[in-house]
Parts: sequence; structure tokens; C-alpha cells
Amino acid sequence: MVTRVMQSLRCRLVGSLVLVVAAYGHVYAQSVPVIDVDHATFAYDAEHAAIEVYLAFQAESLEYADEEGQFVARLPLSFSLARASDGTISEVSAPVAWEDEQTVEFVVADTAGIVEGQYYLRQARLTSPPGEFELVVVAADSAGVPVAEIRRDVIVPDFLDASSAKVSDITISTGIVQSSNREDPFYKNGLSITPNPNHLYGEGVSRLFYYVEVYHADQVATAAGQYTALVYVAAANSAAPLAGLQKRLVRPARMPDVLVGTFDLQALPTGTYFVHVVLLDEGNAAVGEQTQKFFVYNPAVAVAAPEPLEVSFETSEYASMPEEEVDEAFQYIRIIATEQEERRIRRIEDLDEKRRFLMTFWEVRDPTPSTAENEVQEEFYSLLSYANERYSVRTVAGWETDRGRTLIKYGAPSDIEPHLYERDVKPYEIWTYNNIPGEGQGLFVFADLDGFGEFEMIHSTVAGERRLPNWQRELRGSF
Repeated sequence: MVTRVMQSLRCRLVGSLVLVVAAYGHVYAQSVPVIDVDHATFAYDAEHAAIEVYLAFQAESLEYADEEGQFVARLPLSFSLARASDGTISEVSAPVAWEDEQTVEFVVADTAGIVEGQYYLRQARLTSPPGEFELVVVAADSAGVPVAEIRRDVIVPDFLDASSAKVSDITISTGIVQSSNREDPFYKNGLSITPNPNHLYGEGVSRLFYYVEVYHADQVATAAGQYTALVYVAAANSAAPLAGLQKRLVRPARMPDVLVGTFDLQALPTGTYFVHVVLLDEGNAAVGEQTQKFFVYNPAVAVAAPEPLEVSFETSEYASMPEEEVDEAFQYIRIIATEQEERRIRRIEDLDEKRRFLMTFWEVRDPTPSTAENEVQEEFYSLLSYANERYSVRTVAGWETDRGRTLIKYGAPSDIEPHLYERDVKPYEIWTYNNIPGEGQGLFVFADLDGFGEFEMIHSTVAGERRLPNWQRELRGSF
């Protein structure tokens, strides 16, 4: 059984979901329904991708009416998928790509039988051309008044572009079984896939199932017509597979190829994790990747004590680090620091304590602590150096610019699309990331708004970054 503590943990961790209670100046008779929404995109045809929208309704949060001896909860829903704009420098927004309305209904014999953590699942399917969209789901009360609104950014890739191998979104599930029942709302490719929109595992739900599709695997296939995929679970802030939670698959290069599997999570302590699907070339280098974040609540599992440090603080390079260098390093690490680390950074004043914090900061990010090198730290400073060389402007160091910070925080983009000399349009660049851990695909738009060569981030699809749906309007006008 999922406990109230587990529900509370989910509410804190699923930060990409925005729940807005409508405020119309009066009190509603029903409580606000708790709804989790997730989605995944897959190839469909030459012009469209398929989008699956997964919804979970917390049974306890719904209002039930007694109807002839049974209790019924009805929830009117409306869906819309729309582009922020038409993708060109235009004042006119693109029309809604998809709309739907339906009323979901849930029937129970007795509301006293509803248990903590009980959810009702639903799924919607639609098709869409490639592009950047916003999915909006609105729930209404029995009078038709909106009471909850959920918004999700949806990036639809061009999966049928055969120039490179591609990986669909990962559907994480609480169960996948073979099925021939095409009437099953969760039926897909001979399987019944039970989605898990809140991404929460632990007590009572210890197995994570995954479903993912691979396209154009022939681009990375060997002479024997096979390709290699690595599927694994990693802890947050680490790219290293956890022991016993990785699978190396050698597969025929079919189009598409479906990967299905499961991981037992009962031994994992409470925390945030990622499931990774990585395509490898013959040199074992990653050529395509997709990740999905999930959460584990296992209060009975103790967190393993850290291994003793092979190098003590007193004998480390941090112990004698000059104050100026320490302060400079503190400025740099704030780009990738967690919220908890950021709070500590603001409070620390003692120089020696700062040095110790720096050592710990990089130790917890070291993917190979048994070696002398810290690959994450080396990559960080390599990107910082490149940012200073490439993006410094006037008196602003490259790492302090929006492009520099983005490069350091998210790594090198998969593609940079420059638009520097278009008539009547301010210079701008579009950076695309094929995979940002926990986000999937991401897009950033940087523009030189004042004409002095400093490109400012004006829009991004990544959570926590600036979002400006009609960003094209910012690019018009004279300097």
C-alpha cells in the first residue's frame, strides 16, 4: 500500500507538473482532484508522430455521488495541444493542433473501500506533426466550472528522419504483459502496458517496467545487421549504472525495434533515479540516448554508509587552496548546484569550511571514485574554458553569459541553428538538445537584442528556464 508519506513525497518531487486551482471568488463543493499527467511520443507515419497521454486520478480526491446503491465520480476533461507559434517570425499564433473533450467516470460499491494511494488510470492517443507544443488538460466540477489545469511542454521529434538512429520517449510502467485484446485501452504492439504517470515506486510497487522504441538502428548496426543498446538505472547526479540494474542488449536492426523489460527496485533507498536507454556504436560510444526520471520511496531500506575517503581533506589539494581561488570556484559551481547545495553555499562564510564543501561537492559527483580522475569535474571545467573562449563579450566572461551557462549546465547541444543575417530580424540562435536527463528533448533560443553581440536567452522548453511562447516577436524591430 502506498502510504500518505509516499503521496506527500510525490507531491514534492513531481515538479514539472503545474496544478492550478481556479479562483472565481466562491467555494467549490468538491475538493480539487489530484491528477498526474505524463506523455510519451513515438513514430507514426511520414508526417506525424504518435503522442500517448497518461493520466492518473487519485481516488480519494474525487467527489462521489450515490446513484442507485453505487457511488459514481464523474470528471469532465478537456484536452488541447497547440503550438506557441507557427515556427516562423510571425505575429499570428498557429491553430490548436488537437482538441478533445470527455467525461471520465469511476464507479465504486462503497467509498469506504477506497484505500490510500489508490489511482484510476486513463490514456489518450493522438497524432501530431513534429514541433514544439503545449499540452493542456483542464478538469471541471459537476457544474462545468474549471477546478484544475495541468500544462506540459511536448516536443515532437521527426522520428522518421533516417540520417541517424533515434530513441522514442520511455514509457515507465507498473506492469507489461502480452495481450491480444485490442479493446484494452492500454494495448499496444501485442502488449498491455499499465502506465505510471506519477513515476513513483517503492512500497507495494517494487518493479519498474519500461517500453521504448528504436528507429533507424541500421545506422549503428554491425555487418551482421545487429545493434547494441544499454538499458540501466542510475541515481540522480550520476551517470554510472547501479549494480544489478543494467542490461546490455544485442538486437536485430529492425524498424522499429521494441525494447521491453523490467528492473526490481526493492533494494533501492528512497530517492530520485533515472532509467537510461543508450544506443552504442561498434566503438562502444553513445550515439543516441533517452532518459526518464522516477522516484523511489523505500523507508525500510537504509542508505549505505559512504566508503572511507582514500584521500583525507588535510592531504588534498583543497586544504591549501587560496581564498581567491575558492571564491572563484564557488561562483562556478552554482551553475550546477542543487537547491540544497545553493542554500549551503549562501550560508558558508568560513574559508576552511568552504574548502571542505568544494571537496565534497565534487566527490559526490565522481562517477569513478576508485580512480584518480573525476570525469564530471574535468568535463565541467573543460566546458567552462570553452565558454570563456567562445562566448566572452565586452566585460562579461563567457561562463557568465546565457549561452555559456547553458553550455556548462547542460553540455554541448546536439545542434545549433544560427540565424545571424536575416533581414529585419535580430540575430538569434536555436540550440537543440536530443536528451537532457529528466527532461528529454530541450530547446533554447538566444538573441542579440541590443546589437552588441551579447546573446540573451529569450525562450526555453526546459523546466526552470525562461519561457516565452511567442518568442519570435522579440526578434523584430530595429536596434
